[in-house]
Amino acid sequence: MTPETKTYWQARLKTLGEFLLPFLILGTLWELLARFGIVRAELLPPPTQLLQKLWELTRNGILLHHLAQSGYRLLLGYLLAIVCGVTMGTLLASHETIYKIFAPILSLLISVPTIAWVPVLLLVMGLGDRTIITAVFLGGFFAITHNTMRGIQMVDRNLIHAAQGMGIHGLKLFTTVLLPGSLVSLITGLRLGIGYSWRALIGGEMLSAMIAWGIGKMIYQARFWNDVTIMFVGLLIIGLTGLLMDRTLLNSLERQTVERWGMVTER
Repeated sequence: MTPETKTYWQARLKTLGEFLLPFLILGTLWELLARFGIVRAELLPPPTQLLQKLWELTRNGILLHHLAQSGYRLLLGYLLAIVCGVTMGTLLASHETIYKIFAPILSLLISVPTIAWVPVLLLVMGLGDRTIITAVFLGGFFAITHNTMRGIQMVDRNLIHAAQGMGIHGLKLFTTVLLPGSLVSLITGLRLGIGYSWRALIGGEMLSAMIAWGIGKMIYQARFWNDVTIMFVGLLIIGLTGLLMDRTLLNSLERQTVERWGMVTER
């Protein structure tokens, strides 16, 4: 192993250790409180009990099935939100008439919690997947639209005029000038959007009566048997999945683009 490789892996292990340390401290404290009876284990199961239940649900395939169904709904709704949000944000930033008409509506709707849409969607679209996917879409759409619009509006006008002077217009102008220049704001919108979409997914799965699978549904059904352990396992999966999506997808995109280009400082 070369010195450079050794230094790299030492740095990676140090970063991993710093990341895991707070969770280890919290887990140890939680375990001790439950084991010594300071908190009731029936209401706050210790981490060892949660890990045992997590392994049991994974081994029999139930958890993977729930995750697969939630992942399908999240992927479809979030990808639609990205496509529509980036398109709408670009139109709002590029055309003054469209901005004057739709910007106030966007400002109004962006403040509405996505979970508040779910009862309306249940009435309009029914109790199945369409409602949940639409809720996921709405969760990401407004944040992505807003941040795309603001990012493009902050692009240096001189760069745009220079590109137009060289005959660059339309889609080529977007891909070569507007998108790279607005990427810092857009990635922030993607990060906010996936968080909002993930929460909308869980809420929608809990309220939709016609679906049988999904992490939200797993948590909701556990209440019928007062199985607090499954509820906490579901909460743990929600948190870990959201964290992994941010760390693996969005952080990677950020490192390969805006950090490499020097637009933001590396963390």
